[in-house]
Amino acid sequence: MSAAEDSADSTAPVLSRGRASFVHITLVLFGAAVVAKSAHVQLIEHDKWAQEAATQHVADVQVTPPRGAILDATGTVLVETREQVQIIVEPHNLRVAERKGADGKKRKVDSRVILRKALKDLRVPDMWVKRAFDRRKYKWVEIPQKFAPSDVERLRNLPGIVLRSQLTRINSTPQGLAGIVGVATATGNARSGLESELDEFLSGKEGRDSVVVDGRGRRIESPMLNSVAARPGHNVTLTINQQLQEIAEEALANARQRTGATGGDVLILDPRDGAVLAIAGIRNGKAAYTGNGLTEAFEPGSVMKPFILARLLDLKRIAPDQWFNTYNGEWKYGVKKYIDTHKAERMTVRDIVRFSSNIGTVQASMQLSDGEEYEALRDFGFGVPTGVSYPSESRGDVKRPPYSSLDHAQMSIGYAMTATPLQIATAYAAIANGGELLEPSLVREVHDADGALVYKHKRTVVRRVVSAEVSQLMRDMLKSVVDSGTSTAADMQQFDVGGKSGTARRVRDNGRGYEIGKYNSSFAGMFPVEKPQYVIVARLIDPVGTYYGGLVSGTMVNDLLQSAIATRDASLDRTELARLARPMPAPLPKPLTPEQQLRAEREAARFDSLKAPEPPKAEPLPMPSRIVVDLPFAVSRDVKRKTEGEMRPVPSVFGLSARQAARTLYAAGFQVSVLEGSTVRTRPAAGALLRAGSTVQLETPK
Repeated sequence: MSAAEDSADSTAPVLSRGRASFVHITLVLFGAAVVAKSAHVQLIEHDKWAQEAATQHVADVQVTPPRGAILDATGTVLVETREQVQIIVEPHNLRVAERKGADGKKRKVDSRVILRKALKDLRVPDMWVKRAFDRRKYKWVEIPQKFAPSDVERLRNLPGIVLRSQLTRINSTPQGLAGIVGVATATGNARSGLESELDEFLSGKEGRDSVVVDGRGRRIESPMLNSVAARPGHNVTLTINQQLQEIAEEALANARQRTGATGGDVLILDPRDGAVLAIAGIRNGKAAYTGNGLTEAFEPGSVMKPFILARLLDLKRIAPDQWFNTYNGEWKYGVKKYIDTHKAERMTVRDIVRFSSNIGTVQASMQLSDGEEYEALRDFGFGVPTGVSYPSESRGDVKRPPYSSLDHAQMSIGYAMTATPLQIATAYAAIANGGELLEPSLVREVHDADGALVYKHKRTVVRRVVSAEVSQLMRDMLKSVVDSGTSTAADMQQFDVGGKSGTARRVRDNGRGYEIGKYNSSFAGMFPVEKPQYVIVARLIDPVGTYYGGLVSGTMVNDLLQSAIATRDASLDRTELARLARPMPAPLPKPLTPEQQLRAEREAARFDSLKAPEPPKAEPLPMPSRIVVDLPFAVSRDVKRKTEGEMRPVPSVFGLSARQAARTLYAAGFQVSVLEGSTVRTRPAAGALLRAGSTVQLETPK
């Protein structure tokens, strides 16, 4: 071998079996690991990764349920959740495009023309209309108003227009009831009032929509996926009567304006089943936002006297005709000097109630021990919550015994303790219904989304507080208070009203002593007193001038009752009222003086000379032998058939409010159809003859 060949052999690579074996083993192990991992993933972790893949391709969308509605006792919707639509415009995308019509055919439409007409019909302000078509300044315009879906349906699927749907909680409660109902959003989040207390019923149950997500994150509905429908909330029907609520608010507002009071409360309760029919409150001249009739306790004064005397009568410690010394209206007991407005040396228990004698009540209360007085007040529901469905009800305050002699005396006349209007109303309801203390209620019924009844208010008796005989006796005494005692301002000509006034000095804000010249002037009554359908507690705070509760609050209750009787649907049994109403003979005309007679003859001659056309002929009406004034009660079928064909003139509504005009037309025997107009007037005009039961159109201002 030559030298050149030896040199070439020395430079050739040397192959190593060990190194080659290592590489081969490494590759085999790597392949085995890949196979093992694949087997582990596909066999052992299959479910885990399948679920992970599903979460990346399938999205669960929470579906918010519509919140249940709140209705009044007559079925009128007070609060409801509605779908509303906001219009969003892209001005640069408005153009002519094709759209399918109702018949399925495609037609060319100009989204600009349709949008302009729609915005005009929806009364969108001109400023927003201009923005919607301004391509230079705006790329995206959100119209702030929201509309019903049916009102904007014509804009759907048009280029340059986006319709955004959302649920909105619509509240149309009377102003004074807003605090009782409370606040909640359409998707829940109840903040106060009944919305918060009944959230479990109203909120509904969330649903779920499963959709497929493509590579770009867009959602695609798939029939292969399961969805859970949202369950709407329950509908709650309150015991509140909206018409009666408005009457109470109006009576309170008028009384406050008439007396100069800073505020007040009115609460109406049905003593037969404990249903709260109306709650109104005013503070500092404005409607109270919270339910003050449930949450604000005060020293009620003389309205508390009947409960102490009723317990004494029930225990047979006193008799209705028993005499008590009243010391001619002035009596000193310890350090306290009691003064009665009605002065007498002696009074019976009946007169103690009728003339609201502080001296007589304190004298009688001495026959109760401290424990018995405490039990009497607690049994009537004072110092404890009533159990009404409201989140922040006040329990008031009744001290536990033992008492000082002054506290014992003061509590018997409504001082040294506090109570809410609702507690006072439930206590008077016990006297009105025969002696049973009832649990009050704000909720009449609850129905689920399918209309099935979930809850219905039932009359719930807490305890019997006095016997039926004592209850009847106390109603007779309370009747005398109104017909000839301290509360004659609440008296009515056609019905007997019973009640008791209270004029209590107001405690200072710091709780020390009483304000000079500041009073809680209240009246608690029942109507009609023979078979009460209403218990009304009315209070005025700091009236100016005359401040006696029987006068200022009694007048307010009288106005309220007059309006309620004139209203067709105010939770009254009119058949029973018609039975209890006293006939009212029409007053005889006064004889004319010679001067008046001469003037009448001259006027008659002047009108005759005008030769006015004769009025249209009407069927003669049968005249009764005795003329009485009837209220618009329900009448029997026989009477209704006789009066169906009667012709009667349309009454004048000049100068009346819309509500007063409607009541006047109803009272005249006509049906009413309300239209928008510029002033309050009727069609046909006043004086036109129509058959009873005909519909009169009533124009009211917007």
